Amino acid sequence: MKMKIECVVFDTSALLLMFTRGLRIIDQVIELVNSPIIPVVPYPILNELMKLSKLGRPGIARASGNALNYIISNFSIASATGSPDDSVVAVSREYGCIAVTCDMKLLKRLRQMDVRAIYLRASADRLESNFE
Repeated sequence: MKMKIECVVFDTSALLLMFTRGLRIIDQVIELVNSPIIPVVPYPILNELMKLSKLGRPGIARASGNALNYIISNFSIASATGSPDDSVVAVSREYGCIAVTCDMKLLKRLRQMDVRAIYLRASADRLESNFE
């Protein structure tokens, strides 16, 4: 049996959840996808986190700095341009990746483009997917 490895693109909101709320996002994603993953962050997301780590409110700045350190040692960085949201859509579509977001506007865009997505079900504090 051949195992599929899924690439999974994370947006800023999902990455920050790991460090603001202490949610084990990566573990939940692996559970939902049910296969090994390659975590990916598009370059504009890195830029956004760098800005937030310098200019964000203290809690967000700290979480952004922690997220950056975590990404650098655990994620692949995807070359992309445009806004952070545009880059998540572009990388997900180009490589057939699953997108992870907590941004409802971005989730709606991903759904309209038939991109598989994982998002936070706020009422349950758990991630859910829009695919089987």
